[in-house]
Amino acid sequence: MSLPRRVAVTRDEGLDGPLAEALRRRGLEPVPCAVVREAEPLDPEPLARAARELESFSWLVVASQRAVAALMEARARKPLPPSLRTAAAGARTAALLMECGASSPLTAAMPGAAPLIEILRDADRWPGRRVLIPRALGGRLDLAWSLRRFGARVDDVVAYRTLDRPPGEIATAWQAARPDAVVVASPSAARALVRAVGADTLCRLDRVTAIGTTTATELMALGVHADVPARADFESVADLMAAPNTPDDREADQASALTATKAPS
Repeated sequence: MSLPRRVAVTRDEGLDGPLAEALRRRGLEPVPCAVVREAEPLDPEPLARAARELESFSWLVVASQRAVAALMEARARKPLPPSLRTAAAGARTAALLMECGASSPLTAAMPGAAPLIEILRDADRWPGRRVLIPRALGGRLDLAWSLRRFGARVDDVVAYRTLDRPPGEIATAWQAARPDAVVVASPSAARALVRAVGADTLCRLDRVTAIGTTTATELMALGVHADVPARADFESVADLMAAPNTPDDREADQASALTATKAPS
């Protein structure tokens, strides 16, 4: 019997985190190699004020579990108002909203902001509706821009920020992990990982999986082909990582990455 494939987990979640557990359930061996860490906003007051005033909002729209967690921390774990309508980009984020008191969060069948925006378009009469969008510093603004175009009054607040670990620390963790494959969770993680260990190192792996097309696009720009699961949740990521990957697939992946690096800008 072959040893389980060692999968580097670049999220800052530890070996008891949700991605690591999903990988382990499929006979894979998660190994830690966090490339970023999360921190509080430089100015926590906008989030704190939004948390205090949450009862006055019509909608809460979130793109990540971390945004939900940061908002709940700012509310001192007080449940979400029962009158608040919610929407989430992803099933796990929606599940966390429900744990926090939300009722039937709106979600899209496909991952990412664009499918969620399409569903939100007809979900309400937006002019005058007050919407809270807590997000990462430097995160994409598609949701806020779209809802403003629909006529909503959007409070777009920074709930947390993501900081790169020093390249030397990442390289040391990578050497200790000795991974056969890797899961990359965000564009910032992709940049930090390639900066620390190099694109060639990633191209030699059995598989690189990106959580979401935005992260896959960033990896491709850096010269690394990545597979993307049909849904941006940890169970789908783990299913894809556990699927067979033949030598021919690997050679094709590396050829695609090489072509991307040579393509004219």
